[in-house]
Amino acid sequence: MRDPRVSLKSPVVAGLLAFLLPGAGHWYQGRRFKATIFSVCILTIFVWGMLLGNLQPVYSQVAHTGRALSVQMEKGRPTSQMTFGYYAQLLVGGPALPALIQQERFRADEGVVDRLDSIIDSDFVGVIRERGDGINSVARTVTGSVLIEPANPSGSRVVQGKLTGRFDDGQEVQLDLGGEIRLGRAIFGSPRRDIVCSIMDPDGSGAAVGSLEGSIERSFINWFQAPRDTGELDRLHGELGRSFDMASVFTWIAGLLNLLVIWDAVDGPAYGYGDEKKEEEDEGKKENG
Repeated sequence: MRDPRVSLKSPVVAGLLAFLLPGAGHWYQGRRFKATIFSVCILTIFVWGMLLGNLQPVYSQVAHTGRALSVQMEKGRPTSQMTFGYYAQLLVGGPALPALIQQERFRADEGVVDRLDSIIDSDFVGVIRERGDGINSVARTVTGSVLIEPANPSGSRVVQGKLTGRFDDGQEVQLDLGGEIRLGRAIFGSPRRDIVCSIMDPDGSGAAVGSLEGSIERSFINWFQAPRDTGELDRLHGELGRSFDMASVFTWIAGLLNLLVIWDAVDGPAYGYGDEKKEEEDEGKKENG
């Protein structure tokens, strides 16, 4: 039962504010001490989980791959489903809401990109496949940077550029790039974006002598809290190990704790003023009896 001495103002407004930001509902009600405690504790747990998981434990959906190895390289909208963990994370409110925005952007994304409209200047991690006799090819791991631009300034399927880097054995390499390009979908829950293009003959014949396959940087706004596929989740577990599981649990706990905060903002404290009177009366009866 609500205690009249605890001013809840508008419980609906307080509950909405508590959902959007832990502690905001209590601040609106003038319960500033509780607001500070709730906000600091819950947001600390949530942010700790985010940092532990490289800012990647919050996402609303997991997409399922079709023929391609990665959803990044598929055309159209893939099949996806909500994750149970996100329902808990969503209770934190504002800090987890970008996942819903990214979900809609992901759905509207047309998929793999086969046309370049602007210059790519990024680090690169992947392999080069040098064409050999018949169906044989040699794949070598390479890290470095790529500078790629469309053959036509207004945008083109055909590109030109250079790779500067080194093989895993330390040997430095510079390669001419060209041919048609394929880029992973723009919106995807990975800081890395897939890329495939051709390696051109250094003699200037215009022939492709191999292919470049790997990943480049993806802008923060296009990967933060965006849906991902099982392949990306496998990569995260392989890279972070148990830390990723712990990060997810921390964000779930933060959301579930905020559910109690929302309840307190809407209905008031579970124990209000005057709850001690019954205990005092019982003690008095015992003494008189």
